[in-house]
Amino acid sequence: MDIQQINQALARIFKEENKRLVFWYDGEKEFEESLPFIQVEGVTVLRLDETGTLELKIRLETLDVNGKFILYAPDYEPAPEKDWLLDIKLYSYLFHADKASILIKELGLENQSLRPFIKERKAFFRNQDRLDRLKKWVETEDREEDIDLKMITVLTRAEQPEPFTILIKLMDSFCRDNTFDETMESKAWKDMDTLGLAASFRKLMTQAFGYVNESSPGLMDLLIKIFVTDFSNQLKGDLPVSLVHFRMTGTSKAMNSSVFLNQWQTHTQYCKNFNLVSKCIAQKLNMDQVISSIEIDTLLEVSTFETVEQRIISSLRNQIMNGSDQDFSKIKDVVKKRQDGYWSNILFDDEPKQNLYKSAYQALETAIALFELRKQYDAGFSYKSADEMFKAYTGELYRFDQLYRIFNELANKTEQAGWDVLKQLRGCVDDCYTSWFMERLSIKWGDFLESENGLLDHWHLPDIHNQYHFFKKYINPILVESDRNRIFVVISDAFRYEAGKEMADQINGKYRLKAEIEPILGILPGFTALGMASLLPHEVLTFKGDSANPLVDGQPAGSLDQRAAILEKFNGTAIKASELSAMSKDKGREFVKPHRVIYIYHDQIDAVGDKAASEDKTLEAVRTTIDELIALVGFIINSLNGTRVIVTSDHGFIYQEKNPVQMDKSLLDAEPEKLIKKHKRFILGHNLGKADNVFTGSTKQTSHTDKDMMFWLPKGTNRFNFVGGAKFFHGGAMLQEITIPVVTVSEMKGIHREKSQVRVVGVSLLGSVKKIVTNIPRFEFIQTDAVSQRMKPRTLKISLRDGNDLISNEENITFDSSSSSMDERKKIVRLPLKSGPFNNKKEYSLVLRNAEDETEYERLPLMIDIAFANDF
Repeated sequence: MDIQQINQALARIFKEENKRLVFWYDGEKEFEESLPFIQVEGVTVLRLDETGTLELKIRLETLDVNGKFILYAPDYEPAPEKDWLLDIKLYSYLFHADKASILIKELGLENQSLRPFIKERKAFFRNQDRLDRLKKWVETEDREEDIDLKMITVLTRAEQPEPFTILIKLMDSFCRDNTFDETMESKAWKDMDTLGLAASFRKLMTQAFGYVNESSPGLMDLLIKIFVTDFSNQLKGDLPVSLVHFRMTGTSKAMNSSVFLNQWQTHTQYCKNFNLVSKCIAQKLNMDQVISSIEIDTLLEVSTFETVEQRIISSLRNQIMNGSDQDFSKIKDVVKKRQDGYWSNILFDDEPKQNLYKSAYQALETAIALFELRKQYDAGFSYKSADEMFKAYTGELYRFDQLYRIFNELANKTEQAGWDVLKQLRGCVDDCYTSWFMERLSIKWGDFLESENGLLDHWHLPDIHNQYHFFKKYINPILVESDRNRIFVVISDAFRYEAGKEMADQINGKYRLKAEIEPILGILPGFTALGMASLLPHEVLTFKGDSANPLVDGQPAGSLDQRAAILEKFNGTAIKASELSAMSKDKGREFVKPHRVIYIYHDQIDAVGDKAASEDKTLEAVRTTIDELIALVGFIINSLNGTRVIVTSDHGFIYQEKNPVQMDKSLLDAEPEKLIKKHKRFILGHNLGKADNVFTGSTKQTSHTDKDMMFWLPKGTNRFNFVGGAKFFHGGAMLQEITIPVVTVSEMKGIHREKSQVRVVGVSLLGSVKKIVTNIPRFEFIQTDAVSQRMKPRTLKISLRDGNDLISNEENITFDSSSSSMDERKKIVRLPLKSGPFNNKKEYSLVLRNAEDETEYERLPLMIDIAFANDF
């Protein structure tokens, strides 16, 4: 400011502020020589360095109580406790003419002793945008250290003036194009250096983490030490020698490294930067090699580096492969815990749908379930009758097929991403399923098929309907019951029993829907034309001449239109599932309105599996089918006013991952002369006679045709040929092929509807925790409900917070136990605290948030008093 501006400013103060005394401190003596030129009408200038304090007080408060004075001092303003004129100053005006003082006033700071500091930071204040953003953070009582922190916050554009947030944001400036490079030009890092804040940043990191490096302090050195310290904090053993010199020890702030990295991992916007930095540091430290010699049990709490996750999965896989007779409970606990961990829940850029680590862990869980199921049947299968064995299959043995399918589905996901981690385990799973289960199952079931008065000669089982009676037993009674009843029938080609069971279980986990599954005995041989015909209303099925396409009461039934014509007699129609699903609600209702029976044909599994080029995708097709059928059922009930939907199939299937060998082929000495249809799993013809190594039967017995059409089936899981693929096959008499699901889905009403509410398990803290007295507090929670179809698991993010600010790790914990034992539903959580200080009179919170949407589940107040612990 020049003299004219100063005179104008002073005149305005005396006039507008209505003050008669104005103090002016000029510590830099910038205006001492210009003092004679200070002229304000009616105002006297007094120098405080030339007038005694007592004399001045007498004059101002006794002799000249109406006079107006400028009280100038060529010194800095004294601290309040040393200011003898403080009482006068309280009713006076404090005037500043230098840039630093103006900035102090503009920032709302109350301490003029900050002027030298503000002047030292003048380069920062040259930019108006920086100044404006700094105003957002500055508080009246801030000192030099506080303002430096907030200046760094402005430069990094951090969300809060807090060391963890600043460092997370700073790292973002070094991450571009999915790469972290500490040599990359960072504006924030460069500005800190050029504006004189680099030393303040290092001091901030020392205060936050105990970071010290006098010789070569740098960003990468800081990061390495933070990551190694976190690794050390979580490692249940000695830190490898090659890493010891990076560990920050001897300070209560060492745990802050773990709290910081945890908060970085849980930051929704910047967690991907953590992955990049972690990968870079792991490569610099050669962590693959370092952890290769570390006992796996000591790594189970570590989430610092991705390579640790890979090592744990590989080790667990080996333990599962090498211990088929062991108790897997410890491995299952580890798998559950790691699935809640960071690397199993972050979505990588190349994984649009599901985390591959979670898929790998789920595959390990599934393999364990398969091996545990196999252990239950070590003695093999010793059933007394076909009826008993059929019921055993629909009661539990189907789970072999289900677990095998799910494991391979998950393993396929990892292998398609280039991972080989499950390849060896796939061999063990195949040995268990194909070489053990299927072989023993086929031998025992085969005994019932071809024994004297065997099942092939009497194709009936007590209390089990035959497939060819489907319309008579399931559809017609509904139509007869009331003229107003309407029934939807969804027929999915090759939808086998275990897939139907999974679909039913999923539907039973939905509000107001109820699914009941029962098996029926499928026709033989199980091929599409015959299976589809058997599901239609009919009195008689006929093979005419040398055709393998059956007639339904004399009418062809191969096409959709032909099936619709047959259903027309019952006021019915037929449509493809894809066409119905594509309709709007109004158009769909208009379509079904004239009809009482709507047959809906769905084809995904057979369309994919029954071709050599695509049979490897059979398991994906099963997953797609389950999802599509559930969606279709929902559309029918919610949009088309359907009250009852039946889902069934024409035949089942067998799928084996192993490529077939010559032993899997049933060789015939000669093909029969009157062959009509030859398939991988059957030969159909007239008067075929007998042959070695095959089952023989008649469609009159197994499919209720009016005339005998003979068939041959290869025994066990053998095939006559491998044409059109050999991993997926159907048509034979194995339980997977002839056990047909009938899933009846209905909408629940009244009190049953209320009971169908889908809820999530409750979680409660055990005990009363009022005060935390340790740096790593331990909490025990109990899952108050067992998981069931309509009681879903709950995943919580558990943390300690000051208001909404994190002051600890945030741990993901899934409560998903289906055990009836309360003890088995307990979980322990440890939450390392950020280094204090904490106010032992203040209320903090233990916060539980639902992981899926961040809504608060519970907030429990508590105090923190760990001053004693922090002293050592």
